Amino acid sequence: MKGLSIITGLLLTGVIAQAQSDSLRIVKAKWTSKKLAKGVYWKSTHIENNELFKANQVINVIEVSPNNKRVQMHIVHSDSLEKTSQLGQTAQALAAINGSFFKMRGPDPDYRPDLKGVPKLERSKLDHNRSEVYLRENDSLIAPNMPGKKPVRERHNQGSIAIDGNDFWIVMGDSSNLQSEKTIKARDVLSTGPLMIMDGDDMTIPNDKFCNDRHPRTAMGEKEDGTIVFLVVDGRAKEAAGFSIPELQKLMKWLGCRNAINLDGGGSTTMYVKGQPEAGVVNYPSDNKKWDHAGEREVANAIVITAQ
Repeated sequence: MKGLSIITGLLLTGVIAQAQSDSLRIVKAKWTSKKLAKGVYWKSTHIENNELFKANQVINVIEVSPNNKRVQMHIVHSDSLEKTSQLGQTAQALAAINGSFFKMRGPDPDYRPDLKGVPKLERSKLDHNRSEVYLRENDSLIAPNMPGKKPVRERHNQGSIAIDGNDFWIVMGDSSNLQSEKTIKARDVLSTGPLMIMDGDDMTIPNDKFCNDRHPRTAMGEKEDGTIVFLVVDGRAKEAAGFSIPELQKLMKWLGCRNAINLDGGGSTTMYVKGQPEAGVVNYPSDNKKWDHAGEREVANAIVITAQ
């Protein structure tokens, strides 16, 4: 028994040491930074030699200060699927990231196969998927929650992002009320998840394949001083392995977020920055399975940053 305790202690020490090494790697990373507007900065880094979570990683971050009221955020959608860069350009945005989940084809990945009686929203081609669909844009309801037999909120810590001009906040979902987004008093509301950090506390991450596997990921967070963090991490390539949700949770914490939530990921993960080459796509979208900027997937909605 004593020997087992020693082994357990050594393993725990190793895990803690690795976590400290990973967090230090983020702190000491060489970040390229560009000012997009007053209080809006885009930063990126490429961590090589398997130095973050024992893998190569590419990270893009946009930080928006709450102090410049001329800078605003919006959730935008299209009546047909469009690339994030196109949604950003149409909105004349400084920058944009992809938004919430949608189902591309075939049976729903996170609901039971029997979806009889569950209506589809043809207007914006949104559907039920890893996140119950709820989208309110400019005070207009675009997609209501229409959950199937097994709501994913119970499995993915469903939450919402709420945006009202320069104000942004993350709202925890209510598993007992799948229509709780209707009560959020904000111009734009988008349901998503898993919720990773709330009021500085790490949320419990579901132990499932979606959360445990590494993928490209998109996330948003809020720092103690109100700074909003837009995050995109690449994946599915030797240059960038991608993140599991627990790894993403740690990264958002290391970046100073007291609140953080996951958005759509995988082939949808895209960050657009106005004026940059490659149609403004600054990350390496994976949908074309190439390490370039041309692999954007068409998406249902995006979060954009604009300046008046």
